[in-house]
Amino acid sequence: MNKGLFISVEGIDGAGKSTHVNLIREYLESKGKTVVVTREPGGTELGEQIRNLLLHSHNMHHNTELLLMFASRQELIDKVIRPNLEQGVCVIADRFVDASLAYQGAGRGIGMDKVYQVMNWLEPVLKTDLTFLFNVPLSVAFERVGKNRNKDRIEKESIDFFTKVQNAYLDIASKEPGRMKVIRTNRPKHESREEIIRHLDGLLKKN
Repeated sequence: MNKGLFISVEGIDGAGKSTHVNLIREYLESKGKTVVVTREPGGTELGEQIRNLLLHSHNMHHNTELLLMFASRQELIDKVIRPNLEQGVCVIADRFVDASLAYQGAGRGIGMDKVYQVMNWLEPVLKTDLTFLFNVPLSVAFERVGKNRNKDRIEKESIDFFTKVQNAYLDIASKEPGRMKVIRTNRPKHESREEIIRHLDGLLKKN
């Protein structure tokens, strides 16, 4: 049985991740693929408990945040991602390891080296086949988040924090252009959709 495709979506809140996850899922299903969608932090019973701690606890040490993110991620890999990929199921992850590099490594100032050290603990160490980085000006993202819901602990961070996060994401994309595709979402939806589908078709042809 062929291994399932592993696709992640990244970007700050308000960049359009959730909107386009459904598009990716529906397009893969239209091509005959079975698809599972996960989210980080969360995605398992324990992971959802960790998510609640991460999003709503106060005065959390940056290292604690980093380790909790990876604890949730390890459970997700073991319980959901790896078993499905091995069964030929495609997995779409709403955030994966790139998020820790951007949010904790850059945003929190922990440093990329420390994040990579923790990444090496994961069993197994997985890399996505394709990652979409949804990107909009920070002002647009902030406006979208403000309209849609009450902000959690991380969403309440400063513009300086999110500038660091966004720059880190773009730096990763510049270093791994084959894996990470930057999708601008402050434009007509059909343009973003066409670009996403083009990248998905390219991935499907390889597999």
